[in-house]
Amino acid sequence: MWSEGGWGLQTRDLGVALRSVPLFADFEPAELEQLAALSRTRSMPKGNVIFYEDDPGVSCYVIMSGKVKIVVNADDGREHILGVLYEGDVFGEMSLIDGQPRSASAICADDVQMVTIQRDDFLSLLRSNPDISLKLLVTLSQRLRAADRNMESLAFLSAPGRVARLLLQLGKEHGVPGAEGVVFTSPMTRQELASLAGTSRETLTRVLMDYHDRGIIHLDKNRLTLRDERKLREMMV
Repeated sequence: MWSEGGWGLQTRDLGVALRSVPLFADFEPAELEQLAALSRTRSMPKGNVIFYEDDPGVSCYVIMSGKVKIVVNADDGREHILGVLYEGDVFGEMSLIDGQPRSASAICADDVQMVTIQRDDFLSLLRSNPDISLKLLVTLSQRLRAADRNMESLAFLSAPGRVARLLLQLGKEHGVPGAEGVVFTSPMTRQELASLAGTSRETLTRVLMDYHDRGIIHLDKNRLTLRDERKLREMMV
């Protein structure tokens, strides 16, 4: 269920908040105010579906807090996670531009606060400001490159290689250098990690324990330390 959530922001405050979003970081103050003026703040509880695959694409979303899973369902009914998005991430923008149905479902993995932008309003903004259009194209290009890398990983890497690639990616996105290596707390469950790596939960656990026993990583519940990133890269075969 959608809710206004009690955290509605004034246009100027919302513009300041949107500046922290990578997609909008290069926007001029006037551009941010234009964007904020047509944006709405919303809240959704954990477990709720923001939109389903094949729903009409009528809006895009910016996560201000919380976590969102982007998923598709396989023919056998299993859920495959395409990605997990966090504060500052934008999603739904492809349908926003081309008007096509959603290519995947979006589900709240936490209580989520977000900003929504309606398609008609956003298209009007793009028509009036070509610079914004160019900045959006850069982000879409980056998304496509990341999707290509993920497809290549699933197609050609072994299960240990896919897990190694995922650990390196998480370390880059969430890790903090420490005395024994790059340290991060996994933002996902083991099942979510397995889905991202294109393998089963059992296989993921087996690979993680193997890497732990070999001293490549250190596991402490959901806290991971990448002790030997060079070895992890070597495992990407």
